[in-house]
Amino acid sequence: MKRTSHEALAAACLAGLVLAVFGPIWLRGLTPYWGDMTYIHHPWQALGAQLLEKGRLPLWDPYIYFGMPMAAKMQSAAFYPGQIPFFLFGFATAASFFHGIHYALAGWLAFLWLRSLRLSRGAALGGAAVFACGGGMAGHMPFLNHLSVLSLTPGLFLFFREPALLALTLALAFLAGYPPFLAGSAILAWAVMCILAAPRQSWSRWLISSGRGWAAAAVLSAALTACQLWPGGELMAMSRRAGGMALEETLRFGYSWRDLVQWVSPVLAYWKRFDPAVDWHQCSTLGFVGSAAAAWGLWSLGRRRAVGLAALGAAVLLLILGDTNPVSRALWEHLPPLRFVRYPGNVSFLGWLPAALLAAAGLSRCGPAVRTAAFFLLAAELVCYARAAPAAPRGLFTEAGPLVRSLQEGGRKARYLLSPLALESHSGSGVRDWKWRLYGMTNAPFRLRAAGNFGEPLVPRSNYELMDFLYRQGSAAAAARLMPWLGADTLLTRDPTAPSKLLRYEGKVLWHVYRLAAPVSSAWALTEQAGDLLPAGLPDGPLPALGKALPLNWPREDRYEVEGSGAGWAFVAEPRYPGWSAVLETARGRSLAKPLPALAAFQKVRVPPGPWRLHFFYAPASWLRGVGLSALVLLGFGVYWYNRSLRLFGAQWTSRTWTNEA
Repeated sequence: MKRTSHEALAAACLAGLVLAVFGPIWLRGLTPYWGDMTYIHHPWQALGAQLLEKGRLPLWDPYIYFGMPMAAKMQSAAFYPGQIPFFLFGFATAASFFHGIHYALAGWLAFLWLRSLRLSRGAALGGAAVFACGGGMAGHMPFLNHLSVLSLTPGLFLFFREPALLALTLALAFLAGYPPFLAGSAILAWAVMCILAAPRQSWSRWLISSGRGWAAAAVLSAALTACQLWPGGELMAMSRRAGGMALEETLRFGYSWRDLVQWVSPVLAYWKRFDPAVDWHQCSTLGFVGSAAAAWGLWSLGRRRAVGLAALGAAVLLLILGDTNPVSRALWEHLPPLRFVRYPGNVSFLGWLPAALLAAAGLSRCGPAVRTAAFFLLAAELVCYARAAPAAPRGLFTEAGPLVRSLQEGGRKARYLLSPLALESHSGSGVRDWKWRLYGMTNAPFRLRAAGNFGEPLVPRSNYELMDFLYRQGSAAAAARLMPWLGADTLLTRDPTAPSKLLRYEGKVLWHVYRLAAPVSSAWALTEQAGDLLPAGLPDGPLPALGKALPLNWPREDRYEVEGSGAGWAFVAEPRYPGWSAVLETARGRSLAKPLPALAAFQKVRVPPGPWRLHFFYAPASWLRGVGLSALVLLGFGVYWYNRSLRLFGAQWTSRTWTNEA
């Protein structure tokens, strides 16, 4: 059998394995749905697709956290080519394509890397199955950005000494939407390849040449991804996570000592029911067959490589144990990069490819018949574990539910506020009821504006501080006093609130629904004195009296207008963020306005006597510069590959000509 036939057979086996995992779900009209997939990824993809269908760039999202950048959100992966299915199909169908492609890609790249290490095809196929269909990838099924980065991780190993292909892989992995995994994967690639490098005098030369190649690839990939890196870096610098996260946040969701048995099989965790939706952070299962093969591979390796991989495994073990022992806690407390990593369980991916390598090494020590039997046993075991993933009807994502319909009545444009107790309750009787309660950012696809959300990693610091200030109010009545300033007229609570003249009870629609008794707007006319008293930051005392409500019109998501008459101040309850410009139109003409900060996240503009109109539009320079640089470098990259292809084609044509003449 020719080499291409062998490779095609391996690809078919991996595709069949992926089909065995997802086929039963798809054929029953179901889809994975749990966690982030429903209340984060669906809003990200659905709203972006809606805007593109209307011919608008997805630059600004006015529906979440009072309003924030959209394309700049790195984790939404707006520029990742793998997101194309979401622009062509409904979310459930697109997710099917996305899952199938990325699981198959993970297996294929892992197979090619293991083959590049001169392992047999059968052994490489078994190792690829451990990586692509093991518990780690299965547990990250609802985290689409995690999944896409992980599927490209073997490419960093495969193209370790190929700067051009490495740059392309780095660029795709960054655009895929989860930079912490990319950084960890790069460190892992260096650690593993250093362990595997031959211990000769040429080792230092190998290290220098590889370092140069990686440096060139990193620079090229940064330029290729400038469309995301530039605005994303701006958002990161202005977010609440610019300096990292607190220890109590990073140390949630780790492993305990007894949870480690789940690396072998969840069956060994006899004290609890295996549920990937709950224990996603502990899904690193290799399977009994995969674990046995990995143990045999570690035993049969040479001493230096075995010790190196064992030390790497011990380091991963210390990281995933999180707060269970002093050493692990000290690592999380004192290593600065870990301040940007959420959850010890998320770091477990660092052990998956080394485990796949060991499993492949172990299988390579077996005879062909044993390898074949082991592969089919391994595949059957991993498919059985993957079947535990919860699924729901495909129509779940498009169903509005009674709460959405209630909030959309009358074409309301004001924001709503989900109370902190409701936000953290995660209640719901059944899948649909849970989805309909507007957790996370599920309001965005329905064009409902929220004053509070959860789930978005990079929220502008000022927006988050204002939301947190609102949630720290002692009662619903105290929050209601602030809501007119926030352009919010509806409060949703878990329990009935104490009677208040500020709130009018309208019944229960999943939550208890209260409307403000007073009129609400996102723009107000203030007197000179009231505008001067309005603080730039969070208020530490009573706010000045509100003036006249002003009409605020959104012709599209990245621009709006406020109209009024009379001198004083116009307070606008919309975020003041780089990239927004304001133009003041009066009878005398147009001029640039200079908004000043108000209430931390919002803005106020001094207005002259007589009728006037304020035009706000969003055209971020960071995005425009980034897109220009990416387009220029991508063009150069294309010219390079075109010329390289011509040279290869010319060499092959010349070789054939000389052969025919001979």
